[in-house]
Amino acid sequence: MRKSGKKEDKDDNSALLHASAKRLFESLMEQTADRIYIKDKKSRFIAASQALAQMHGFKDRHELEGMTDFDLFSQEHAQQAYDDEQGIIETGKAMVNEVEKETWPDGTITWVSSSKSPLYLSSGKLAGLIGISRDITAEKIAREKLAVKELRLRVQNETMRSDYESASEVQSVMIPGRVPEIKSLEIAYLWKPMTQVGGDMINFPRNPSNHLLFFMGDVCGHGVTAAIYTVLIKYLTAHSAEVYNDNPCDFLNSLNEGLTGRINHGFVTGLAGHFGPRRKDGSRELILSHAGHRQVLVHHNVEDTIELVNLPNGTVMGLPGTSASLAKAIELHIGDRFYAFTDGIIEASNPAGDEFGMERVIASLKELQSKPVQLTIEALYDKVAAYTEVSDQQDDITILGFELT
Repeated sequence: MRKSGKKEDKDDNSALLHASAKRLFESLMEQTADRIYIKDKKSRFIAASQALAQMHGFKDRHELEGMTDFDLFSQEHAQQAYDDEQGIIETGKAMVNEVEKETWPDGTITWVSSSKSPLYLSSGKLAGLIGISRDITAEKIAREKLAVKELRLRVQNETMRSDYESASEVQSVMIPGRVPEIKSLEIAYLWKPMTQVGGDMINFPRNPSNHLLFFMGDVCGHGVTAAIYTVLIKYLTAHSAEVYNDNPCDFLNSLNEGLTGRINHGFVTGLAGHFGPRRKDGSRELILSHAGHRQVLVHHNVEDTIELVNLPNGTVMGLPGTSASLAKAIELHIGDRFYAFTDGIIEASNPAGDEFGMERVIASLKELQSKPVQLTIEALYDKVAAYTEVSDQQDDITILGFELT
């Protein structure tokens, strides 16, 4: 059976090879899906494929014989095609895969990819040209739509980039805003959003008692969404500070009332406090309350120790039924320092997944204590960045420091 099949294939191939060139040509013109045509030197159709005839509304391809493009297309397209073809006949140079616009008498526009070559007889005499056209209207429309979408996307991206830069500039001015100058007290801060804008914030709102009142907060999340909420928080802290009653717990609860119901799918943590009046020996009380920032650090200068202070229990803001911690007073003496920071410091991790952690923070601050307080917190940030071994931050980072002088 296998030998018989091979013999049949050989017979079929032989018959195909010995078929007349005319029959092979007729089969091609009748069955191909391409628009194939042969024209004489005056650009008149001598032969055309059935697909080309049907495109022009003819049942038989031979009906096109003797016609020109002027009989089929608008004057504009026909003249352009004629000029191109005459140029090919005059120069003998082929046109390959040229995109052509076809304008039909009813105003319809289509597009084709055309190749046209001079056609020579066996004697070498130029007889006309042969051409093949493929409709690419759908592809061209799709490419144009894609180009429009890409342009629109580029414009949108440029707008977003510009908006992002503007938001970054606004936030850098807004945070921390006015930083008061207090005699015998050094104020240090570092605010580093993970991207151009972030959800961490720190500010020093004015209040009726003219205390050094501060607020440090962290909006759940990152980027633009979190940054937008910092604008709301800035406004609410200023509003709450206008009626500050020397109790940071009430201050945070007032802020919480303004945030509840306005933070979608998230919450805000915060720490607030103020310094009491300076005593004769230079000491001061720092009265604190928190809403999710329970741990702070105090460097006692005389003992040369760093104390981890756990404030009373308090809950985050922005959720119904939550409340800040009761106020707690911390005694600070000349040379003592106070540090607070958002969780971007503690939770920064190295490639192995190990967090920087509170113990490393304490050890780093003790190592850096000989530096001015501002340089100390900047060096702490550098240590955390080096620990992660990556160029990009993993979270927004804010550090606050005070030193009694």
